[in-house]
Amino acid sequence: MAAIAEAKGLLSAAVYLSTGRQTLAASVARAASAAASRAAVVDTFTDTAYSRASVKLVGSADDLLQAAEAAATEALRVLDLAEQPQPAPHPRQGAVDMISFMPLSERKHGDIAEELSACDALAWRLGEALGRRGVPVLMYGARAGRTLVETRKGTTFFQSVKEAVPAAATLPPDFGPGGAPPPKWGVAIVGSQSYVTNYNVAVANASLEDGRAAAAAVRSAFGVQVMALPHAADDFEVGCNLQASDDRDSPPVEDVLACVKRNTVMARDAPRTIREPSAAGRDPRPRPADDPRGVRGGAATCPSD
Repeated sequence: MAAIAEAKGLLSAAVYLSTGRQTLAASVARAASAAASRAAVVDTFTDTAYSRASVKLVGSADDLLQAAEAAATEALRVLDLAEQPQPAPHPRQGAVDMISFMPLSERKHGDIAEELSACDALAWRLGEALGRRGVPVLMYGARAGRTLVETRKGTTFFQSVKEAVPAAATLPPDFGPGGAPPPKWGVAIVGSQSYVTNYNVAVANASLEDGRAAAAAVRSAFGVQVMALPHAADDFEVGCNLQASDDRDSPPVEDVLACVKRNTVMARDAPRTIREPSAAGRDPRPRPADDPRGVRGGAATCPSD
């Protein structure tokens, strides 16, 4: 099925926003949709508890870039980082927190090298455009020579959940002004990577320690980015960025869910409850009738703590 999207030259982009307000996320999505008739908004997600939202786009290269720039421009107009909760309920460093261009495939990197290169080129074009608007921009991906996590470590992204700190970066911006970032916008991170499915599993009546144990098990089994954060009273959430790597496809969500269960509900005497998991940005391409999962990838063994 990968050939369906790749033959049409379709790519995807995800715009992550520091807001939990559905009306603002919808405004950003509408701006993207109106900007390019041959790019589509395929998913809009908001989480009030985390003050976090995302808008996922699909289109051919030029149309996708146009839609992503329109989305970011609208977000800069309607969002104000200074109005967000402090400390941050979810890590952040910018109003337009991160934009990622991604191939429409969950295959390992060697199978999608051309698409990854095209996404990297789009990311740099968008980063330059946002820099011209006065936003400090940090790039990640192949051309930047650093990963998303490495780039975030050069900002207040992780520190933001621990204390009330203004958005800042120790890395010099690749585009836009240097010095202290505008309080309204903070720092934007833009780049390219393999396709990401944001898969979040909330567990009720459990401790953050339980969540961290489950997150460590998922990380060990699948090699993906994952963290555990408080989500609501007596709840934690295991938030996973499921994606392919150099040598493996993106893992199936069913395997990840089973891993979380094994290390929380099934590994403890006290009753825990897995709430309905949420997946934002799952590959929107059609699937064969015998592939209901929506996410491909080989199985892995999940360790139990």
